[in-house]
Amino acid sequence: MSNPRSAGVFDQDSENFTMSNQSSSQLTAHLLLVVVTLLAAMGWFFSKSALLAITPMYFLAIRFFSSALLMAAMKPRIVIKATSVQIRNALLTGLVLGVQTSVWAAALMLSDGLGVGAFLISLSFLLIPVTGLAFGYRAQSQTWIAIAIALPGVALLAVRNGFNLAPADSLFLISALLYALYFNINGRLCARIPPVTQTFYQMLSASVACTVAYAAWELDAKQELAEVWHWVLLSVVLATWLRFFLLLKAQSMAPDGQGAIVMTLEPVWVALLGITLMNETLGLAAVTGMAVIFLALMVNSLGTVRTARQARKVRKAEAVRNK
Repeated sequence: MSNPRSAGVFDQDSENFTMSNQSSSQLTAHLLLVVVTLLAAMGWFFSKSALLAITPMYFLAIRFFSSALLMAAMKPRIVIKATSVQIRNALLTGLVLGVQTSVWAAALMLSDGLGVGAFLISLSFLLIPVTGLAFGYRAQSQTWIAIAIALPGVALLAVRNGFNLAPADSLFLISALLYALYFNINGRLCARIPPVTQTFYQMLSASVACTVAYAAWELDAKQELAEVWHWVLLSVVLATWLRFFLLLKAQSMAPDGQGAIVMTLEPVWVALLGITLMNETLGLAAVTGMAVIFLALMVNSLGTVRTARQARKVRKAEAVRNK
């Protein structure tokens, strides 16, 4: 006959062990997400360096196609088993991704540095729920608060150029809006497609779009790939393939919403890389504007984490009642 007290101790030890494993898993996930943001930031530097010798569409066509092949090599059987509907939806969203990234690359080529562009692109995190209104989604209150905080930050960035957005800044903002649209369209069309399959076909589609754009506008431009092939390789292997692999791993280990705060580190890393590797100088208006935008991102991310925790509590309560 079992001892009730011993059974209780065993249950408590088992619960503590489970909680310890969960905490360890979440810590590992957060560390992986930090690495993901670093790789993404390095991708800005790799791309900027590559664009010194080759044109944007040429660079993106190579990057997307090479990355697509690496993605397919991860899980070829899953990619091959994709249905015609899944392939069609992924290819369509890939076109949107191709356009968005093309605008980003053009902005990056025109920009003098990295930091300001990274913070302008990070506004896409705030624009996602706003553009989602067109798709029937409802923006949370923290999103509107964050946008109200971010607007003065954008204005401060404009002040550094005499109250006018530079051409590169305008393109970065357009790219942020396009990414927000891509995120929502992707959520509607590709939510049930395995991530590797989805990414393979999207990158394949984006590479075709960039190749067509290259043939239309850059065919006569001089390309000096031999001078920057290492930057292109690093952007493909580290900033695209490895970043995606680690992101999937981290997302499978962390509860929904908890990675939102960590992901706001990307523009910070980009700005630091710009300062240390490209000798980028930022005036008071630019630094203040970036700080204000970062504050807006933190407000939005903290609100996302709080909403995710409340949703988990509701699910747990419902599960207990159903027992």
